[in-house]
Amino acid sequence: MRIFSYDEIDELGEGLIRQYLGTDAGQTYCVDIEGFVTEYLKLPLLYRTFAEQDTDKIGFIADGITPLRVFEGKTPIDRVFPKGTIVIERYLRHEHESGRRRFTISHESAHYVMDRTIPYASFHREFDNERNYAKEDFRNLFSFQETQIDRMGAALLMPKFMVHNVVAMHGCTGCIPVFGDSVLKASDKLLIKRMANTMGVSFSAFFIRLRELGYLCYRPLSEYITDEMGLGQDGKPR
Repeated sequence: MRIFSYDEIDELGEGLIRQYLGTDAGQTYCVDIEGFVTEYLKLPLLYRTFAEQDTDKIGFIADGITPLRVFEGKTPIDRVFPKGTIVIERYLRHEHESGRRRFTISHESAHYVMDRTIPYASFHREFDNERNYAKEDFRNLFSFQETQIDRMGAALLMPKFMVHNVVAMHGCTGCIPVFGDSVLKASDKLLIKRMANTMGVSFSAFFIRLRELGYLCYRPLSEYITDEMGLGQDGKPR
């Protein structure tokens, strides 16, 4: 099985988006992910109301065999879509769901991209059908694929060069300090929110991408307590 490093995935994702955008890449701050799917990958993109029992399912890429349960009118039916068709839960078309919709589309398109570099069948080459696999073995076998797909989805929606463009546009010249694991200054939290809005993604998705690309620096939580909250080590205001 071909294993890609995160740096390789980031480079592949950036290369794909640069090819799609052409000469406009340097002046673009938000990926038209629907255009990338339909114009560059040449994949059908459909919106349907899912009728799956698992309500967490909001995106699907068809293999031409596996059915997806959707509503037609008020009737739930199992529909087999042509291979490569991306189907997105219809309610994600609401304006307030824009970030989730775009992230879901990028994730499903990453499945298509990665299946061309890490073919799904290659996972089965390591699979011994005579072996009695434990549930944990199955989980480990397929979680690696999902981890790589998640990274590719982020690389397509927030390619490294475009994140750099957005960071520079918002005047961010140094790393953003994070205190402890997740505490931010109010001004930095607002800055990240503005940058996320520019890229058309959620705060949490952009925060994770900043961490992946090394734009965050981690500081002791005690610094925030002392410098930002004005509290001493004894818990009393200075």
